[in-house]
Amino acid sequence: MEKIIVRNKIMRSGRVNSSFIYLCNGADYSSVKCFLKDRNLKEVMMRLFGEELDCELLEQSTLYQMYISVLESQENNDFFSVLYRLDDEFALELSSNIYLYHLIPQKNDIYTLLVPWLYADGKKYLGDTWWEGDDEIINNIKSLSVVEFLKRYKGYYG
Repeated sequence: MEKIIVRNKIMRSGRVNSSFIYLCNGADYSSVKCFLKDRNLKEVMMRLFGEELDCELLEQSTLYQMYISVLESQENNDFFSVLYRLDDEFALELSSNIYLYHLIPQKNDIYTLLVPWLYADGKKYLGDTWWEGDDEIINNIKSLSVVEFLKRYKGYYG
């Protein structure tokens, strides 16, 4: 199962896409480079994602360094989480709890190519991992009914 890195900041549904449309003001861009040609990355990151970069280059920012830390260690931090991708729309976080994330669609829009991580517009508690391993939980989310899954992992609490 593919692991992905997702920003812990949950976006309001549709916010990124509508903010991007506003920033483009009707223009069509063929690449990130063309899009950023007349724009300040710090302003773009704030408008699209509500992110305050502490420098002009993404790769030198604290946010990016926190991403690299999770990428290398595969351990969650205050900024990012490692999730299992279920499909193009959903991913699971398996720590002591089970969370289902709804990912912001990646349709090759310019804004999805600005950063190497993913953003989510929803996060739902599904239960506790208890004593089971990641593979078993992933298999169960695919094979059990919603009610069976919630019973098994005590997802009706919370």
